[in-house]
Order: sequence, then C-alpha cells, then structure tokens
Amino acid sequence: MTGTTESAAKLTLIQRLMSPTGRLTWIASFALLIALALWLSFTPRGLLGKADAVGYAVCHRITVRSFAFPDGRQLPMCARCSGTFLGVLVGLLGPGLLLHRRRAGQFPPTLTVLAMLMMTGLWAFDGANSFAHLLPEGLPRLYGPTNFLRLLTGTLHGITMGSLILPVANATLWADVTAERTIGNIWQYLLLLGIGVVMMAMILSGLALFLYPLAILSSVGAISILSTVSTVIIATALGQENRARTFREALPVILFGIALTIALIGVIDALRFAVFRTWDGFTFPGSTL
Repeated sequence: MTGTTESAAKLTLIQRLMSPTGRLTWIASFALLIALALWLSFTPRGLLGKADAVGYAVCHRITVRSFAFPDGRQLPMCARCSGTFLGVLVGLLGPGLLLHRRRAGQFPPTLTVLAMLMMTGLWAFDGANSFAHLLPEGLPRLYGPTNFLRLLTGTLHGITMGSLILPVANATLWADVTAERTIGNIWQYLLLLGIGVVMMAMILSGLALFLYPLAILSSVGAISILSTVSTVIIATALGQENRARTFREALPVILFGIALTIALIGVIDALRFAVFRTWDGFTFPGSTL
C-alpha cells in the first residue's frame, strides 16, 4: 500500500509539472532566467549597483536632484522617482497587507480617487516647474524646486499609481476577484499616506540605516509596478484573464510579466549606456536645482 501511495504521489507530481499550467511555468521560468542572466552580467556589481541599473532605466539620475548616502554616493533614483516608486509599493501592497483586501477588484470611492488624482496633479505641476529650471533663462518659473518637494509629490503620486493599478490587476488575474474596493474610505487612504510620510522622514533623516533598504525598495517598486502592468498585458495576450484561483495557477503569467519587465529594463539600460557610455545621470551645464 505504501509503495502504491508513493507511486500515486509521484504520478500526481509529474502530472502537475507536465500539465498545461506546469509547462507554461517552465517556459516562463526559462524566459525569466535568460533575461536575468543577461541583465545581471551587463549591469554594475553589487546590490546597489543593480539598484542603480534599475534607476538608470526609469530615472534621469541627476546628482543635484538626488539624495545621497552618508559616504556621498547618490541613491539609485532622483528624489522624485525615489518617492514615486516607494509610494507605488505602499499603493500596491498596503490594501492586501494592512486592509486585508488581497483580491479586491474595485476602485476606491469617487472622492478618494479625486483626492488621489489631485496628488498626481501636484506631482505633475511640481515636475513641470522643476523641468523649467533646466531650460534657458526667461521661461516661466514659479518657484525654486527642492528635493523635499520632489520627494513629497513623488510619494503622493506613487501611492496613487499603485492604488489605481491594483484593482485592474486583480480584476484581470483572479477568477475569484472580490467585489470590494481596494481602499474603502478616505481614512484608509490617509493610512497609506501616513506610511508614505514615514518613509519620507526616513530618507530625509540621511541615516544609512534607513537609506540603504529604501534605496533597494525604490528599485523593487519600479520593478513591481512595471511587472504588474506587464502581467496584465501577458494575461490578456495569452487569454488567461480571470482563470487563476491560487498563486501557483497565476505563477506563469506573473513570471512572464517579470521577465518582460527585466528585458525592458535591460534594453533601456543598454541603449542609454551605448549613447552615454556611463552609468551616471544626465548632466545639464549650469543647472543647480
């Protein structure tokens, strides 16, 4: 009986591995391994080097517009992008981890969404004013930009991005998506904003104890938001919408989404490096803001 049970267990395992979902998982895993191997071999050494390479694909990395570690090395992304992609993590993970709405498929209430969009409006307004300071004198400049304002508006916008993309991803991926809002009311949104403020304070402290993990997390945030969008695209392209009930069933499209993201980051890194021949950020003569 024992031998029969073990044989049945082995057969079940083989059947799972060779099922359509299992085969798709193997293909996706292989694609991810290739993308990672190429990207890891091309990019700078070390964990911070890899974080710099992620930032290199999504951020201008202008030194004067970036925070720095105590030893003078700048963070992987500028102040605005650091806030944006840290905020993205709050928006993507907060509803599930803090509010227990892991598969919620509906947007927050209208007033909360409007408040979120206002935060994105502030991000766009401050970004436009900041960009104006890179252009020749004589163009309209409303106020002097600061890294604090970049970090603040970036964080607010990032929480909006993550919060509004999450229900789209859930509604696309899961078969048992729940008919509840990812953020139920303005107070829950304020909770997420509070987490963002804490992360801002940690960056502004300038302490290496906080800066190193947040530097890595900002890169994780960039990969996460791009992978989420890529996963939605892959699920739609493969006709896998609303099929997964478990993480194992969702794994193939998630792996494909991550592989596509790593490939995209790698291509942008390669093209930018081919043009500028350096991993440093853009330079604008005479720019101090």
